[in-house]
Amino acid sequence: MWRLTFPVLGAILFGAHLYFWGNYLLLPIPVILLILLFIPFRLVCWLWQICLICFGVEWLISAYQLYLRRIAAGMPFALGTSILVVCGILTMLSALVFFSRKIKNRYPLHV
Repeated sequence: MWRLTFPVLGAILFGAHLYFWGNYLLLPIPVILLILLFIPFRLVCWLWQICLICFGVEWLISAYQLYLRRIAAGMPFALGTSILVVCGILTMLSALVFFSRKIKNRYPLHV
């Protein structure tokens, strides 16, 4: 289903983000979410929405921390910070995919 492209991409990018920063304890979360997409139940959609919003908030926190570190070191900050902010916003917006009718039909409330 092509509508799930952006949420899946957001989870993969967040997994790469966790791997880059060495946070191996949380690394299974995006992998488990990708596996859960094969279970046709509405709870999976709700879990994905919550996780995508949390992923986006983490991207924004990382952008703010990068901004502070770069300012303190006197280094340029605009490009790296803007990339992280865009990743955060797009990850949070990809949670809106789960409100579409086709996705709701694919993941019903009852099994």
